[in-house]
Amino acid sequence: MNQKKMFILAVLIPLLILLAMTIKPQMTVLFGQEILLETKAFDPTDLFRGDYVAVSFVISDIPKSKVTLSIDKVSRKNLYVSLKQEGKYYVVDQVSENKPKQGVYLRGKFQEMYNQSGEVDKFNVDYSLDKYFLEQGNGKGLQQESRSGGLVGTVKVLGGYGVLTGIATR
Repeated sequence: MNQKKMFILAVLIPLLILLAMTIKPQMTVLFGQEILLETKAFDPTDLFRGDYVAVSFVISDIPKSKVTLSIDKVSRKNLYVSLKQEGKYYVVDQVSENKPKQGVYLRGKFQEMYNQSGEVDKFNVDYSLDKYFLEQGNGKGLQQESRSGGLVGTVKVLGGYGVLTGIATR
């Protein structure tokens, strides 16, 4: 191979890798089902990246009663959380090791949470939906509105993958 072809390959391979990384999020935004999730709290500023909302969703804390699997099958594992609509928000329905065949579900990493007695009473789930970047200057306003009633996260979901597409007041 000559140097020109090697150079073209050296440039194209990283570009193709970067493009491939955007396929799943873009497909989710374009074709995913839109759901509303209740949020709990946020921190509005990052010195280097500007204003953003760091949210914690109500569905991130799952009571032990909703999880029928043993703790060793849950702790630090990626599991599927089936969601059901109650009113205008989606809530946790059930947890499983296997990908559900139908319905709205998210894949998340589980971490057990202990009560004061040292027993597991709930699980915290990381869905990778925790940050939403805003136009400069909007973070402080959302912080004040959150303190008086909370926020709602708009999430697009496709095949267990979710993308946070918006944050608004309730």
